[in-house]
Amino acid sequence: MANDTKETLRRLLSQGREMTLDEMRRHLDVSRRQVRRLLDALDEEGGGVRERWDDGTKRFSLDPEARSLQSRPIELKERELQALTVAASAAQAILHPTPFDSGLREAVQKLLATAGPTYSFEPEFQEKVWHFETGAASNIEPEVFWTVVQAASRQETLAIDYYSASSGEHSSGRKVDPLVIAEQSGSWLVAAYCHEKQRVLDFSLPAIEAADTTGTGFSRPAEFDRIDHFESRFSALKGEEMKEVVLHVNAGKAEYFERKTYHPSQLEKELESGDLEVHFKVSNLDDIAAFVRSWGPHVRVRRPESLAERIKSELAETLQAYQGME
Repeated sequence: MANDTKETLRRLLSQGREMTLDEMRRHLDVSRRQVRRLLDALDEEGGGVRERWDDGTKRFSLDPEARSLQSRPIELKERELQALTVAASAAQAILHPTPFDSGLREAVQKLLATAGPTYSFEPEFQEKVWHFETGAASNIEPEVFWTVVQAASRQETLAIDYYSASSGEHSSGRKVDPLVIAEQSGSWLVAAYCHEKQRVLDFSLPAIEAADTTGTGFSRPAEFDRIDHFESRFSALKGEEMKEVVLHVNAGKAEYFERKTYHPSQLEKELESGDLEVHFKVSNLDDIAAFVRSWGPHVRVRRPESLAERIKSELAETLQAYQGME
C-alpha cells in the first residue's frame, strides 16, 4: 500500500507540479508526516526532490531529470515520421553545444522504437542523405543552462554572476528577467530585461558563471517583440541604434548576393559596370566588419566612412604584423 501511495506521489510530481505538504496530503489522503516520509523515500531512490520557499510556504517538486512523463499513443504517417527524424538531425546540429543534445537523441530513438520496425525509409540511412552544420562548441555550464531555461519558461527573475567580454566588467547577483533564449550564428544568448540598466539586453550564456532563481515572478514587457529584437543585427551582436551600411561588390561576386540574403534588410542595386551596390541596415558594426573582411578585395565599404577607415586600419595592422616574416 505504501509503495502504491509513493508511486501516486511520483506521478503527481512528474507532471511538473510544485506542491505543498498540505496539497499532497489532500491528494493522497495521508498525514503530513507520511508525506514527508514518502518524499524522503523518493529522494533516496534518486527522485531528486526539490524544495523552494514561496511567500513563506515550502513547495516540493521533482528534478526534471527524474520525471517520467507518460505519453499517449499517436498515429503518424511514415512521411511525418521521416520529417521528424530529419528535423531531429537538424535540431541536434543546432543544439549540440547544449544539454538538450543527448536528450533529443534518446527521444528520437524511443519514438522510432515505438513506431515499429518497418518503414518505407531507413532511419539510420538518413544521416547519410542529410547534412546540417554543427553549431560551434560553447562552454555552457549545464546547471546554468537548465536554470535559465526553467526561469524563462516560468517567468521567474534570476540573479546571475556575469562577465562581459566587451567591457571587461564582472557583475555579481545581477537581477534579470529571461525573455528569449536564442542561437545566433553559433553564439548562444539570452535576451533578458536587466533590472540595473532597465532595458532588454543580450547576455552570452557561456559568460553566465552562476544563475540562481529568486522566487519572484515577472511579466513580459508588452512592447518586447522577439523577432524585432533579433532581426536588426547582422549576426549575434545587437547595438544601440540602427546604422546604414553600403557595400560595393565586384561583378565576380555579385551572383552570391543576388542569390542569397545575408541579412533581412539587404537590398541590391546593379551598376552599369556589372558590379553591385548592396545596402544593409544593422544595429552593430562589429559583425559586418568581419563579414566585409571575409570577402577580401571583392567587397568594399562605401558608407559609413568610419567603418571603411576601421577596416583599412585593421588591414594595415595585419599587413605590418606579417612583414619581415620568412
